[in-house]
Amino acid sequence: MKKSLLMLGIVSLFTNSVIAQTELKESKYGIETDILWPLLVQATRTHFTVSLWQKGDLRGDVYVGINIDFPRERETEGRFADYSLASGYRQYFWKGFHAEFSQTTGLGVLQNHVTTGKTYNSFDWLMTGYVGYKFEFTRKKFYLLPQFGVAGVIYKSNPWPIYEDNTLAREVGESPFMLGSLRFGYNF
Repeated sequence: MKKSLLMLGIVSLFTNSVIAQTELKESKYGIETDILWPLLVQATRTHFTVSLWQKGDLRGDVYVGINIDFPRERETEGRFADYSLASGYRQYFWKGFHAEFSQTTGLGVLQNHVTTGKTYNSFDWLMTGYVGYKFEFTRKKFYLLPQFGVAGVIYKSNPWPIYEDNTLAREVGESPFMLGSLRFGYNF
């Protein structure tokens, strides 16, 4: 009888420990950075995230951060760089599946335009929509966040000519574009 109660207690303790580990709550705060952008597009993006609310799998997070596009040549424009502040809202629907809306505002700099040779300094406003999935690991402390989306510049205080291709024959201006990201994050 004593052995059965002792075994039952050990099994119960083990089971409760396993259940507690699988039900770990995610921290309210996090920091994340894109690990692909520095390699693919010579840009960096880092955000501080805060979980606003949660009810089951539904959850809403907000973030603020910085985006930096390091100076690089664009064959239909010139040498472009961007220094901006970002903010956004991420809505989780089921486990890690989410949609995200964000905006960045800041200084866009284009030097040595391909046709005018001028430098353009512009206050730019970019809107972005993403869908993705958050994969958590190491007791929900670390995560990977692959996302795909579309972005577009909705305001440019000092626009410059943008051409369709490197023939520089047809001016097209700003147009929406597809983008992806792979963010690495840490919850604390």
